[in-house]
Amino acid sequence: MSQHVRIPIEGMTCTSCASRITRAIRKLNGVESVRVDLRSDSAEVAFDPSRTALGVVAEAVCRAGYSAIVERAEPSSPVVTRGLLARLGLRR
Repeated sequence: MSQHVRIPIEGMTCTSCASRITRAIRKLNGVESVRVDLRSDSAEVAFDPSRTALGVVAEAVCRAGYSAIVERAEPSSPVVTRGLLARLGLRR
């Protein structure tokens, strides 16, 4: 079963920053999806907790040159589901 979390990230200033973080997280074993949002200064990550951990994701963000605020991470709904609901006009 996948774990879906929203992790606040500090230090992003542009879309290149978001792309760099996305690539760093995507490389991790067990990460199923990642979406970094510059506007909300956060990353939504779905991962298999039997293959990786939230701390490993945070370390990847730090190695990329940014700060992941794990203490403020919160569960999130699957990114795909929210996107689908938005396209159907059921969520704004």
